[in-house]
Parts: sequence; structure tokens; C-alpha cells
Amino acid sequence: MVARNRGAATLRSAYAFTSLIAELLRRLGEHDVREEPQDIIGLEPDILFGQPDALTVVELKFYRRASPPPASIFARALEYTSRSRSQIGASRAVLAISCPMVPRFAEVANNFLDVEVWDETKLFEMAAPFAEIQAQLEELLEADTPKSAETLRLSLPAFLRRSASDGDTQPSRKPGRVLADALLAIERGRLMAADFENACISALKYLFEHDLHGWHEQSRTVDALHRRDLVCRILEKSAEVWRLMLEDIGSRYVVFEFKNYSKPITQNEIVTTERYLYPSALRKVAVVISHEDCADC
Repeated sequence: MVARNRGAATLRSAYAFTSLIAELLRRLGEHDVREEPQDIIGLEPDILFGQPDALTVVELKFYRRASPPPASIFARALEYTSRSRSQIGASRAVLAISCPMVPRFAEVANNFLDVEVWDETKLFEMAAPFAEIQAQLEELLEADTPKSAETLRLSLPAFLRRSASDGDTQPSRKPGRVLADALLAIERGRLMAADFENACISALKYLFEHDLHGWHEQSRTVDALHRRDLVCRILEKSAEVWRLMLEDIGSRYVVFEFKNYSKPITQNEIVTTERYLYPSALRKVAVVISHEDCADC
């Protein structure tokens, strides 16, 4: 049953991957982008686009980035893509894969010079102008694009961007310094609660981009009465502390709560956060982030 569920999930991801790349091509202004066109006898290309006299055929393979397949499987995908180009009479052939171009893939690709390979890096470069597409790609591929100090600063609310820039005579400051300055600029209290939450989320993404994934902000709980600030999924190849939660505690997800309080955290806040945990859904761990320590009682 587990294997069957995993297979179904992979199939859904593959369909989503195809639709997302098709939408990306449309955003890039490509002509007549079609998914799985039915008018080509004997062939079922994943995507076809371009003018009739300059068609591009795109085949897609959804590979898990943590465990790309053997070179032989990649070679078969390249061979199929090359054959599709010839049979359709397309001017150009592309194989898009959902993982980085590992060395064993690069060696094989040298034998199929008529096929372009769009790996994870290339796809993120193409999606860079479209924040929504890039976010969907990150979610689907379980990968986060590297964040420079300037990118992180621009992702902050206007107030925090100004604070992070005040007195900045070193444009090449490290991202961690930008985020730390943003947090230090926040005044405690309800008025800046959203700023505190945004700054904390940016910091968590910077610190744990290879350990956590999802970053589902302000998700409603099952009963729709409570809202948890942030829920992340723990990745299988995360650092030791997260693997402890995943393997020993059996928590697939971690909940983060952000409290921009000017007074110590009381048992009340802990009990409220506890309501967001659902052991049956593998959500057993919560982290409360606050300026203040816990109250004595």
C-alpha cells in the first residue's frame, strides 16, 4: 500500500511538473504552447510549442532530486526525446528534468548533442522573473533557490528593508547580518507582530533551507478556529537535530509560532500552541519564537 501511494504521488507530481513548465513557457512568451497534443499520430510528446516551421518538442522526467536514477534510465529518456524530434520533424528537442545535472548525467548527455537538457538550475533561471512560478517550482521540486543578502533584504517588508539599510556602508554584507538587523529593528508589541513574523520566517528559511520545506504560512487548523503561524515539512536528508524529530519522535512536520510579546511567555501560550499538534498527522513538534523567556509560573 505504501509503495502504491508513493507511486500515485510521483505520478501526480509528474503531471504537475508538466503543467508548471508549460505555464512557464507561456509566461516566457513562447508561441502556441500545448500539453500532450493529441494531433500527432503515434506520438505523445509532453509539450510542443513554436511556429509550425520551427517546433520545439519538450519531454519531461520527474526525478527525485535526492536520488536521481541510474545513467541508463537518463540515456533512455534522451534517446526517446531525440527520436520524438525526428518523427515530429521538430527543429529543437528539450529534455526537462526535475533534479540537478549530476556528473553521470552529463557524461551521457554528451552522446545526444541534438537534445538540450533543462535541469533544476536551468529551470530556476528561467522562472526567476516570475515569483509565483518560482515558488511553485520550489515547492514541487523540494528545493529552495539560494538567497543573496540583497534578495533577502528585498523580501522583507518596507519598514524592515529601510532598517536593514540604515547606515549600510557595506553593500556586500552577509545575508545573516541583514536578517539580524531586521530583527533588532522590531519593537515588541502587537503593532509590529506581522513584521516580527515576516523577519522570523525569512531567518528560518535562510538557516534551514536544506532541512525544512513547505513554509506554509498562516495555515488554518482542522477545526478552522485556530491559525498556526508556520508549518514546515522535515526533509529526509536534514541535519541531525531535525532527523531526531523525524526518526525518533516520528514528527514529519514542525510548527513555528511567533510571539512578539513584551512580557514573558506563559503557560497559556504553550497550551494554545499545543492545540496545533496532531500526532496522527505526524505533526508532533512545535517551536515558539519570542523575544522573551518563559514566565516563572
